Amino acid sequence: MTDDAAIAPRQKTRPSRRWRRAAAALLVSALAFCAGALLGVPVCYPFDVLWNLGGVVEVDELRRRGDGRVRVVFLQHGLWRTPRSLDRLERTLTAHGYEVVNTGYPSTEDYLEAHAERLRDAVEARCARGDVDEISFVGHSMGGLVIHEYLRREDARAPTACVYIATPQRGAILAGKRRHWWVFEMVMGRKAAGQLATTDDFHLQPIPFPARTGTVVGDIGDGNEAIPGRDDGTVGVDEATFVGVGASLRVPYGHTRIVIMDEVLRQVLHFLARGDFAAP
Repeated sequence: MTDDAAIAPRQKTRPSRRWRRAAAALLVSALAFCAGALLGVPVCYPFDVLWNLGGVVEVDELRRRGDGRVRVVFLQHGLWRTPRSLDRLERTLTAHGYEVVNTGYPSTEDYLEAHAERLRDAVEARCARGDVDEISFVGHSMGGLVIHEYLRREDARAPTACVYIATPQRGAILAGKRRHWWVFEMVMGRKAAGQLATTDDFHLQPIPFPARTGTVVGDIGDGNEAIPGRDDGTVGVDEATFVGVGASLRVPYGHTRIVIMDEVLRQVLHFLARGDFAAP
C-alpha cells in the first residue's frame, strides 16, 4: 500500500485516562532512572528492557527461506535510548530469516555526524566478515537521522531498503522549542539533540533515499499542544515523512510505543520483504 496508507486514529482519549497513563509512565521512568543508576547502566536501559518483554510477531508468509542469500538489517535507536529499545523488533526480524546488527551509540554525547561514523564502522565490520547479499536499515526517531547522515557519506554502502519509524525527517518543532530548557540540555545534551531543531543547518542537506524507502508515522491526534496539527506526542505527522518517499503508513501510536506495536513490526517485515506496506 503506497503513500498515505493509514490506520484510522482511535477516538480521543478522555483526560482522566490520559492523566493516569501519564502518571504511570512517569512512575515507570522514575523507577528506570533509579534502577539504571544503581546498576551502573544507561538510565533508560531498564525501561527499554521492560518495554520490550513482548513476544515475537509471527508472519509466516514473510519468512525469508531457502535461497541462501544473507540479508543483514542494521537498527538504529533514538535519542536517550539503547539498543534494547529495539529488542522486540530485532527478535522478530531474526525469527523471519534476517541477520540483525543492533548497535548502540552515545546519543546524548556527540553529533549526528559522529553517530553516522559509528554506524559506518558497524557496517564495515560486518561486511568484512563476508557473505552479505543485502543491507537494509531501520531507524526509530533520531536513529533515522543517523541513517540519513550515513547514507550521505561517500563510503556508504547502497541499501536494499530503509524504513524510518517516527523520524523527524527535517527536524522537530518540539525539539526547537525545548532545546534551550536547562532540563532538556541536562538530560538530552547539547549536541545531537540540538541538531533536532528544524532551524539547524543539518536539515539544509538533501534527504538521501533509495527507491525502497518507507516511513511509519505515528498519529494520536492533537497529542501535544506545542506541535501544530496532528502528532505522535513528540513528532508532528507532517514532520515524520517527506516528499518523494516510496511509501508512507500512518498508525495510531505514540512516539515511544510505536516501535514495539505488533502492527508496526508486521509492516516493517512486509516492507523489507516486498518494498511496500500492507493494507492495515
